[in-house]
Amino acid sequence: MEAAPALGARRSAVADVAAGRVLDLGGWGDHLTAYRLGAAVESVTMLDHIGDVRAGSGQRDPEGVTRLDAEPESLVEMGLGPFDTVVSLIRTPLVADLDRFLQTIADLLAPDGRLHFVEPVRRSGRLGRLLAAAGVVGRAVSGLHLDRDLPAEIRKHGLTVTDIVRFEVPSLSAPMRPFIQAEVRRSASSPRLSPSE
Repeated sequence: MEAAPALGARRSAVADVAAGRVLDLGGWGDHLTAYRLGAAVESVTMLDHIGDVRAGSGQRDPEGVTRLDAEPESLVEMGLGPFDTVVSLIRTPLVADLDRFLQTIADLLAPDGRLHFVEPVRRSGRLGRLLAAAGVVGRAVSGLHLDRDLPAEIRKHGLTVTDIVRFEVPSLSAPMRPFIQAEVRRSASSPRLSPSE
C-alpha cells in the first residue's frame, strides 16, 4: 500500500501509548515491536483477519502477542475482553456495517478504556462533499468506504473523542489523502447500548 511509508511513525506512536490489555485490530504487523510489553502493556491480542486483509510480519512476534484469525464480533461471542486499549489502523474503510463495528468496539472496551486509531476520513467542507460523492463510486469499484465522518459516528456510540489530529497522506487517490489520528475514551459511566438501539 502506497500510504504505508507515510504512516509508519504514526502506527508506532499509537502502539507506544497503548496500555493494559490491548486489542490490535490487525492489518499491519510491523508495529508490534513498538508495544511496551511487560511494562505498560500486559498483553496484545492481534486480529489477523478483518474484511479481506490478512496481517503479516517477517519477524517473530514478541512474547505476549496472541494472534487470532477472527472478526471483532467473534471476540464478544468467545467471551474475550474487556480490553483497556483498542488499536485500529486503517480498519474502518473495510467495514461495511460501521454502526455494528463501533458498537462491538464499545462493548469490548473496559470502563475508562481507550481506542487509538489512524484512519482515513471524509474531507470536511464543500470539497469533502464532492469527494464523498466520488468515494461512493470508488467504494463500488474497490470495496473501500472512504466517505465517512468517523468522529461523528464514534460519538453516536457513547464514546468521547478526546484528542484528534487531522493530516494528509501523499497518495495518488484523492479520497485516501485525508486522515485522522485520534484517541477515544469510553467513560466508566457511559451506558452500553444494545446492538438494536
